Amino acid sequence: MAEAQKRLVREYETIYLMKGDTPDDQVEEIKERFRAVVTREGGKVIRFINQGKRKTAFPIAKNPKAVFMHCLYVGNPGLVGEVERNLKMIDAVAKYQSIRVAEGVDFDARQVEQDVKVAPVEEEGRPRAEFGERVEEPFGEPAELGEE
Repeated sequence: MAEAQKRLVREYETIYLMKGDTPDDQVEEIKERFRAVVTREGGKVIRFINQGKRKTAFPIAKNPKAVFMHCLYVGNPGLVGEVERNLKMIDAVAKYQSIRVAEGVDFDARQVEQDVKVAPVEEEGRPRAEFGERVEEPFGEPAELGEE
């Protein structure tokens, strides 16, 4: 009869890209601003993953590389709008996207995890062709017919 009332909230994740020339101290400053907005709105940041500077599929804000950040957090439905409004005001943030991961999550049951910084990805040595240019790919030895 004296059971504690569970506070059910939604779980979200937001991925945002910052310009490739953003210094590390500004990356940390933006991350702490994000955390402050979530806390102010009654939510809780579960984990930040800094995926480092990576090459993008196409230029973002005229830069071929961007700093990728991933944040997992819980909060009420209006939280995402406030987070995205704040990200929009930061000049270093080029793109962002938020999605709902789960609904009906117990707020107190979700534990805060340590922030993660992923090692940078090494550039692949595979040559890329310019428009109209042909890149020869090496093939293995041709197989004889009938042999396996």
